[in-house]
Amino acid sequence: MKNIIPWEDINLKGRTSGSFKAKCPNCVHTHSRGKKNQEDLSVDLGIGKAMCHRCEAVSFRESDNEKHNYTAVTKNYQLPTQEWKNKTELSDKVVKFFEKRKISQATIKNCRITQEKQYQPQLQKEVENVVFNFFEGDQIVNKKFRSAEKAFTQSKGAKKIFYGINDISGFDEVYIVEGEMDKLALYEIGIKNCISLPSGANDTDDTWENAEQHLNHVKRFHIATDCDEKGEIVADKIAQRLGRWRCDRIRFKNKDANDDLIEGRDVLEKAISKPIPYPVSGTYTVESLQDNILKLYDEGIPKTIYPKKYYFGNFRESFSTMRGHLVTGTGIPSHGKSEFTDWLVMNLINDYNLKGSWFSPEHHPMELHQTNFISKFYGKPFFKEIEGVPRVTRSEIEAYKDWANERIYLTGPEGDQAPTWDWLLDKFKEQMYSFGIDIFVIDAFNKVLFNGKGNKLDLINECLTKLTSFAQRHNVIIFLIAHPTKMQKNEDGLYNCPSLYDVAGSADFRNQTHDGYTIYRHFENEAKNIAEGTDFINMKTKFGFQGEIGSTVSFNYHKPSGRFYAKGIRYKNEPLVSNIADQEQINFQSPSPEGNHFQNQDNETSF
Repeated sequence: MKNIIPWEDINLKGRTSGSFKAKCPNCVHTHSRGKKNQEDLSVDLGIGKAMCHRCEAVSFRESDNEKHNYTAVTKNYQLPTQEWKNKTELSDKVVKFFEKRKISQATIKNCRITQEKQYQPQLQKEVENVVFNFFEGDQIVNKKFRSAEKAFTQSKGAKKIFYGINDISGFDEVYIVEGEMDKLALYEIGIKNCISLPSGANDTDDTWENAEQHLNHVKRFHIATDCDEKGEIVADKIAQRLGRWRCDRIRFKNKDANDDLIEGRDVLEKAISKPIPYPVSGTYTVESLQDNILKLYDEGIPKTIYPKKYYFGNFRESFSTMRGHLVTGTGIPSHGKSEFTDWLVMNLINDYNLKGSWFSPEHHPMELHQTNFISKFYGKPFFKEIEGVPRVTRSEIEAYKDWANERIYLTGPEGDQAPTWDWLLDKFKEQMYSFGIDIFVIDAFNKVLFNGKGNKLDLINECLTKLTSFAQRHNVIIFLIAHPTKMQKNEDGLYNCPSLYDVAGSADFRNQTHDGYTIYRHFENEAKNIAEGTDFINMKTKFGFQGEIGSTVSFNYHKPSGRFYAKGIRYKNEPLVSNIADQEQINFQSPSPEGNHFQNQDNETSF
């Protein structure tokens, strides 16, 4: 078990910033006479942490600001009981439980595994449990209880954070596993700088936000989640969130780390010794691309994304996009390019379980922008009944909040902050880490300031290069709304339809973007009492399999909701998620336990 050094016991040598070495208050007295002045304690004043590389004691600063406020968790979370005893008298059944999984009593003790009675909701009674204690500094911020009957529960209202967060202090490489047993398995072979997801194969925003201050110093992440479908999905989300360039993937012979350990220590050590880098370094050999080449051979063209709902008609045949692409949308003012883009991206988020972030000063204030999303979500007006369609109810707004809270994010500067391109891309990077964003929407290009002065064409070209590079490097999709120059009217007195070459400022909007489209509204039909019609026109798709350049999909705009329905498809009063009540229950129930370690090997009925 790691000892906790009171921060005030460390000799800071009068310093207020930076990193340095100091004598360890916990073990300096055990040094031989010739090593009394040896400095084994690494102190980082920037993040308020210290770790001794000799005795492995750690220390955490109690900061006076929120940025490093490790101990003020009582403000936002319910702390479990803080009575801590290093109990080693575990029942024989508990010891055997771990022995079957090749976990030694030394590891159990060092990782602070205990046993206690706790009410299990699944069993509707109080039973004995194995307890995984989640320490942050010297506080227990959460407990996970596992009964012999394979029931699980966690401390109510506790802080969601990685199991073993203290163990990574002072390390610039960190292993991330899917469950506590996998964390113990790596500890068993000498890898202590490992953390476990608190809720199995679930990638939740609050866990990453709570751990950000502990992970800021890490240079390399080894993602060692389970080698099954759920494990692969969460591994990809973690790499997406952290940045693939500093991640690699550990692949086990069996399902996970503990299964490999059960087969043999050497099996686990071999898997750990062969991390597979994510291909982002900038230089690629045929060998490094071989898996993807064979995947293309076996599965065909890459998968693209497009809205799947019936009200988009044959949209898929006209246009689709894919990760790593910059998508530019344009259209004459008031023709609906922002409305359509919001509707399109909302559907992509829902259909593919993605997350989106909007930078949209044109929709200020943000709460008003959210009312547009709510109307589109339910197919109803927000403020009042329109054309016989009733407004949304309060209960529907609450249900939307549960659906959208970890799917739709809005971005904006605070105070006098100038929204420059460098600021915006830095903010996007932060959101990728904190929230795992997949799609970014910038509405509109002219609402972001250039970072320097110079020739406008050069500045636009540089900015578009940064956006395309950002999309490719981070494997995200960026939707960029850009206004055209003032269009000329044709002989009928109607404005000509703009193309990407007509976007104000530069032809590079057409040249640099991967995909692009124009939204064009037929106002001339209104005078004829005909549904005016709004056209989505594919102006560019990078690859032929994405759609047909020049093709058009015609929509009718539904004024009460702000939705667009492909021509020939009638409006239906139904939410974007047809089973919204079931969706809430699925997404917000208590997380299920991870791993088969607690579900397959034994027939214990009690500890």
